[in-house]
Amino acid sequence: MKSKILTAVVLCTIAASTTTCRSHGVDVTIRNHGQSAIHNLEFDYPGAAFGTGSLAPGASFSYHIKPLSRGEVGVSFEQEDGKMFRQKGPTVIPNQDERLLIVVEQDGNKQWRVRAEQR
Repeated sequence: MKSKILTAVVLCTIAASTTTCRSHGVDVTIRNHGQSAIHNLEFDYPGAAFGTGSLAPGASFSYHIKPLSRGEVGVSFEQEDGKMFRQKGPTVIPNQDERLLIVVEQDGNKQWRVRAEQR
């Protein structure tokens, strides 16, 4: 009886370890390298969007996406003066595994820009 239980446990463990799979998609990280917090941050991609209410200077926010079709991503957020900032980014493709780093920066005049790195 003990050997049957042990065999069942071993087989279940092997089955679980060989059938686990990772979901295809893009791991997105957004970093705020600006001097002030950004608010109402939204990241748009083909088929959906995600976001967060606030991202402090130096902070990061990560999310795993599964684009439904090929297309550009976009980043938008509310600036200190209440105006919306919007910028298009790189193209993502369905069923492609990659990492996308979005860096939100400010220059000396406090003008925002977005830099994207795909890996």
